[in-house]
Amino acid sequence: MNRKKSISKNGQWAEKLHLLAAVVHDSNDAIMVQDLKGNIIFWNLGAERIYGFTKVEALSMSSLKLVPKNRRDEAMALMKRLKHKEQVEPYETQRVTKDKRILDVLVTVTMLVDETDRSTAVATTERDITERKRLEREMLEIAEREQRLIGQELHDSMGQMLVGIAVRGKSLELKLKKKSPKESDEAGAICELTNELIKQTRRLARMLYPVNVKGGGLVSALEGLASNTENILDISCQFKCKNVYRLEDPVTARHLYRIAQEAITNAAKHGNPRNILIELTSGEDRSILKVVNDGIDFPGMRTQKSGIGLKIMKYRADMIGGSLAVCRGRKGGTVVTCTFPHMED
Repeated sequence: MNRKKSISKNGQWAEKLHLLAAVVHDSNDAIMVQDLKGNIIFWNLGAERIYGFTKVEALSMSSLKLVPKNRRDEAMALMKRLKHKEQVEPYETQRVTKDKRILDVLVTVTMLVDETDRSTAVATTERDITERKRLEREMLEIAEREQRLIGQELHDSMGQMLVGIAVRGKSLELKLKKKSPKESDEAGAICELTNELIKQTRRLARMLYPVNVKGGGLVSALEGLASNTENILDISCQFKCKNVYRLEDPVTARHLYRIAQEAITNAAKHGNPRNILIELTSGEDRSILKVVNDGIDFPGMRTQKSGIGLKIMKYRADMIGGSLAVCRGRKGGTVVTCTFPHMED
């Protein structure tokens, strides 16, 4: 009787394992397993469909062949974390297909261990989210375009109207100077207020339409951001740069500017800083943008609103093939660091 029950249970387990194997093999997502050296040892139909490599081809190559050059440091750092038994949340990154197309993918990764808890292999499930990311990029570009249009309208249309008011106000002030000194002074005060409003309008226009690659580019825009931060937010803000790589791509420049702008806005809203430092430095193949503040330490400043800002900054960094890190400064406060690769010629 017991032997029959045992056979029945074994049969049920075999059936479940067979079903599970079929699900994994036929999944629309790319499911693969690599050993601790990065060699692929399992490759399902989804991986073949998404990346274009046959099972025979995949089982003879390293998983790094699927990783773009600018993402390989990320992949190596991830492997180190897994070997140290750190938990890795699902993350978005990029992969290269057999025909050299770049895909956006959502990766879920698991370290496989044996009965002694020794790491043996890494399993990943990778979902193609290229279309979703394309739509997100289009939405972001639409928002950027709307901001640029608003900035241009502020600078051109509203700015011109305010200049006209200021000129007429000055003319009225001079006409009334002898006939009615009191009214002349009031006209002069209106003229001064209008001129101040012209300055503020131009600052807002520059913040909405900040980066002109041909007219000084990112460095000029970040200098303006530091100046506007002091004038508008009343927070001491400095900008420093060293060995800066000449950035020719206006889209990348705008994303970097917006990351710095969002970091400053987050700090002002939630960190209560007295001083902010924007730093831009370049190495041989990558550059680093840092925004350092002496306010509330990270993660103490994290609220629901600042969490949204953090997600936006990370998304922008990902859009330019970079990475974003937010941590506590050595002397307190918060440091936002965006590391991004130089575009290949």
